[in-house]
Amino acid sequence: MAIPMTFPESLHIAANEPAVLVRFQPAWVYIEGIREFGRFFCSATFNEPAIAERAQVMIQETLENAVKYSDRETLRDLELVMSMNGHELQVSVCSSPSPEHLANLRKELDLLNAQDPETAYLTAFERAASDPEASARLGLARLRCECGAVLSINEEDDGRIRVTAKATL
Repeated sequence: MAIPMTFPESLHIAANEPAVLVRFQPAWVYIEGIREFGRFFCSATFNEPAIAERAQVMIQETLENAVKYSDRETLRDLELVMSMNGHELQVSVCSSPSPEHLANLRKELDLLNAQDPETAYLTAFERAASDPEASARLGLARLRCECGAVLSINEEDDGRIRVTAKATL
């Protein structure tokens, strides 16, 4: 369900321009603070708790995916960009995944996008339950189901990747 967005009169966010841009080292310890900032930012911007909660989930799941699968050899920073365009919230994270994780991520996104969001989420839960020793890989399925997000992956010129989640608000 789309929630009408109302910006405070003093705020001007240009379409297609980042409303938030954060760069940091890929460390678990930073995720909670950045997620909370995203929730605060959306709460202050839209004065709508449902949008702030959705943004928080989108930030958490994209960041956890990036931190979990970043190449530990390069230790390059992560870049989180959050932008708004009309009635759409976009969260993207640029990272340097290890080569084997990049192949797995591409397969995972193909599987998720081949199914409707609810079926993809249930399939991910079934997979996690059937192989408890393996990585659960529930986060991206959660994004599709709970946030109604469309997921994509793009390779950047510098060899990094950008995972993007777009959700209609």
